[in-house]
Amino acid sequence: MPRDDCPLAGGPGGIKPADDIIRKICEQVRSDAEQKADSSFEVFEPVSYRTQVVAGTNFFVKVKVSSTDDSHIHLRVFRGLPHTGCAIELSALLTDKTSTCKLEPFGY
Repeated sequence: MPRDDCPLAGGPGGIKPADDIIRKICEQVRSDAEQKADSSFEVFEPVSYRTQVVAGTNFFVKVKVSSTDDSHIHLRVFRGLPHTGCAIELSALLTDKTSTCKLEPFGY
């Protein structure tokens, strides 16, 4: 039986607080997220994330997008393996989320 700190191969890892790497990734996809959501976000502050190792890494990120209410979005960002030269890309986005919405894998 897998432990919580040892996810199944190919499965999503546990939820972690956003760090500098996640903040940098989010900066790189903010304009794409605004375009996909057809909205300009007042703030764009990553809160938490989880990863999934595939042929690269999927990052599932909860992002706060308003300073006046509890509006959040969820992002799925893909980063390819270094030898592929793949840039970071926004794969999917979910809107109408709040701070209490569970961050689950999506957008396959």
